[in-house]
Amino acid sequence: MNLAGRLAVLFLAPALAACSGGAVEQASNRPTTFDGEVLRIAVPRADGGTETFSSLRDEWHSWSWFPFMPNHSGRRWTMGKSDRDGVSIAYALVSWDNDDPTDYLSAGFWMRFDGARTTRRLNPADARIVPFIDGPELDPATPPGLPVAGTARYVGSAGGVYRYHAPGGGQLAEEFTATMTLDADFDAGSIAGCIGCLGDIMIEREHLYAILGWRRDPAAAEYPPADYEIRFAPATTDGIGGFQGATVAVVHPDRDIERSGGVWSGQLSSRPAGDGAPRLVAGQARAEFAEAGGGEGSFDSIFTALHPTLLPAPP
Repeated sequence: MNLAGRLAVLFLAPALAACSGGAVEQASNRPTTFDGEVLRIAVPRADGGTETFSSLRDEWHSWSWFPFMPNHSGRRWTMGKSDRDGVSIAYALVSWDNDDPTDYLSAGFWMRFDGARTTRRLNPADARIVPFIDGPELDPATPPGLPVAGTARYVGSAGGVYRYHAPGGGQLAEEFTATMTLDADFDAGSIAGCIGCLGDIMIEREHLYAILGWRRDPAAAEYPPADYEIRFAPATTDGIGGFQGATVAVVHPDRDIERSGGVWSGQLSSRPAGDGAPRLVAGQARAEFAEAGGGEGSFDSIFTALHPTLLPAPP
């Protein structure tokens, strides 16, 4: 298994945006609570209300997974609710400390299918999607104490939905996974990153198969995401460990990319590694590009990158 695959067991690589016609929303700062047994999720609705889920009440499927951190346990949930106007689904991964379950990390997404009359064959292109990454150490209310000097490199997983519209053809939409690298410069108070600079961007249904099924889009073999790199220019960190940037470039060694751009944002952990730097960085990113031949594509992802002391050993 490659590095991105090994790190994907920590955090979900979910869809940040629906396919054409969908809408993307931002989850609140603390969209989840977990007491070691019950996971609760709260996400904003377009009408200003809040959609809530409970793993005790709304569970459809649940099974374990293997977190990398010592003395941690992991579980994933698919939760769902049907009402008169449609179907709502929440998918989440949770990792918690066995001695203190309030020390947890969670990631996932909420998908709303307005007008759906069945829970089968739901099309993400029709969904409104809210992603989330959460945990006490990512709460801006308890910001990290960042080093005043030095640097740190973080490596982790990124993933979500890769879309490609071929000239004169249909639109491909698939789940992707990749390695995310981040370089923090504490002297400059900035952080830069790249998806695909280490290893390749690959199509892999690690999580969305619960909705998309196992069958891959045949167009994925013709228009794979391999060899693209998504480069995030340095973004300034704020006083509470957050950052956001709007300088994003998509490059490819063999394709003539005429135009690209995007946005990204994230939060540094309030928990330090051994050298005093934050032990992980988590966030979300969107990149779009247009090619000379008429093709257009995008990558929407959540990412988690770890301090070297937390990286799992190679198998």
